Amino acid sequence: MGFAVTSYSPSVVGLLSAQVASSQELLNLNSGQTTLGVNEDRYSLFLEPCEVMDDKVIDFLSDINANKTSIVNLGTISNFNTYPKYYSDTSSANSATGSVFGNTLTSTEAMSNLNFSALSITSATTFSAGIAVSSSSGGTGVVAITSTSSVGIAFSVIVKSVSGSFGIGSTVYLGTPGVAFTALSSLNYVGTGKIYPDNVIITYYPDLEPANTSVQNPFEDEQFRVLNNSRKGLGVANTFYSNSLSSGSIVNSNDTISQLGEVFAFNTVSGSSVKSSIDSLVSNIGINRSGITSYNNGSSTIKGYKKGYSVNIWSLKTSNVNLQNGINATQAAINILNNPANGGPY
Repeated sequence: MGFAVTSYSPSVVGLLSAQVASSQELLNLNSGQTTLGVNEDRYSLFLEPCEVMDDKVIDFLSDINANKTSIVNLGTISNFNTYPKYYSDTSSANSATGSVFGNTLTSTEAMSNLNFSALSITSATTFSAGIAVSSSSGGTGVVAITSTSSVGIAFSVIVKSVSGSFGIGSTVYLGTPGVAFTALSSLNYVGTGKIYPDNVIITYYPDLEPANTSVQNPFEDEQFRVLNNSRKGLGVANTFYSNSLSSGSIVNSNDTISQLGEVFAFNTVSGSSVKSSIDSLVSNIGINRSGITSYNNGSSTIKGYKKGYSVNIWSLKTSNVNLQNGINATQAAINILNNPANGGPY
């Protein structure tokens, strides 16, 4: 039958020394291969396949977004000017943009094309993209494409971000205070769209990977980061967003997600060769989107298991830091209690 030690000499120093020994034993146990070491090894085991699958995902994303960039380079305003196509209403313009560029668009906008007769053009003026546009009928907007008027020649200007109405016959002011065109002769629309990259967003806790023992809660700083080569394998989950869209809006991310470019719906009859090239690129994007699914889902699943080991690592390392701090503080107190100048040992 065993008996616990119930008395120490000197008593206070003895009790505290026993506490230090107990804490040191627990610290050694936590730091050994049966606890922290095992969790670190298993974390590394799960990290490796996550990195491999994330690498596959990044390859698919690179192909998708390279194809999207090629589409942007084909659907330029220059191509539109070569194969122009105008629409009588905004719905038709937006529908045409979707038809031309398929499921690569993050947003569409039917821009207003303001037309003026030759008789109303009395000065040669260049209207740079970005200047304000307003009308006597209450319409406002911004010049989308730089345009230059010539005296006695019919003129049109494409306007974006339109609010209100540009009424036929109204006076239109380009610029501030503005050059006045006294009679808007007709109004039609141009189909346009913005293309953003496809992205995978990782749910990431920087205080968990690697373990930051100075924080009270490793999950407090939750971040949503774009998966890239420097983040392969990290995070607790992957989520794929085609066109960077989540519920109709740009996906929430701590990283800036920039558009690849703007495209313009064009006449696909006269521009059939361009449309054929875009169709091929859209098809490639669809194939790559199908290919990315299994790798992205697989990585996300394994990251769920990896998370468990990273939580254990953080907990054990934080416990070790607290134990070591306690040992250091207690040993400092023992040194004071043992000092005869302080009346010790106690």
